[in-house]
Amino acid sequence: MAYVVVRIFSSSGDLKSGDELSATAHKELLPKLTAAGGLIRFVTIGFSDGRYGSFSAYESQEAARRGHQVAVEWVKSHPDAKGVALAETMEGDVVYAAEGTVNMTGGLHGVARVYRTNASVSDIKSAFESEGPAAIRAFVGLARYSVVKLADGRVGTFGSFDTPENAHKSSEEARRVRAKAGSQIGRCLPSDPQVLEGTIFGVYQN
Repeated sequence: MAYVVVRIFSSSGDLKSGDELSATAHKELLPKLTAAGGLIRFVTIGFSDGRYGSFSAYESQEAARRGHQVAVEWVKSHPDAKGVALAETMEGDVVYAAEGTVNMTGGLHGVARVYRTNASVSDIKSAFESEGPAAIRAFVGLARYSVVKLADGRVGTFGSFDTPENAHKSSEEARRVRAKAGSQIGRCLPSDPQVLEGTIFGVYQN
């Protein structure tokens, strides 16, 4: 499975719009990331709280480390990124992933749910392999869905949808699945998550 790095940036001052920053990142940063090797997917997103972010999937943790350093240095040195600060990084191994029926492109709506849990990687993997397919079939307008065991012990689920309404509904469906009696996913993810939503500006897939 892939190794994922999610970077969330805060900003101050008179900056370009999120879609303009995304276009610059895909034009100028993306070639540097691909040159570093191991990049599978690069997605830029504007969150509903005004922050910006990127979701990058790599072939290995080592490739992710190289890509992360390239991205950090680019943000520090690029004039269009002046006033942008790295606010949070989430990273870890993908333990489950599924493709939906919608093409993965810009203009989709992303939703991340981040759970605190004491469950092991094997328990999370087993739970999603057992119950994930049925749960994901209930997601309307899904493009892609990934479950990541984060390095700090949390679990992040990252989904992309065709409309904001379907992104919201996915959170409701996830809550229903977790609340179902006997749910393995519910045992692994017992508490409500932190939720981040936003518009996907650009997508690169190798």
